[in-house]
Amino acid sequence: MSEEVITFREDQKTKEFILKIFGKTVDADGYVVETDNLAQRVLTPDGEELLLDDFAGVQKGSELFIKSDLPSIFKVATRNK
Repeated sequence: MSEEVITFREDQKTKEFILKIFGKTVDADGYVVETDNLAQRVLTPDGEELLLDDFAGVQKGSELFIKSDLPSIFKVATRNK
């Protein structure tokens, strides 16, 4: 079975569209938050609050939101190996 991959441009509207699919939005300060609780910010695997500008994606099979810096992406890429 082949795995489907979705690739998107890194722009604000596209990121907001992807987040909306997962029930997330962006607060007035630019942080990713739960749509039904704007006070609840989304956390990265390291427990950091996630800014829209730093959002890189969501890991398959979870709601693991990934920050767009090299250490965060490397950690996710090597986690299951």
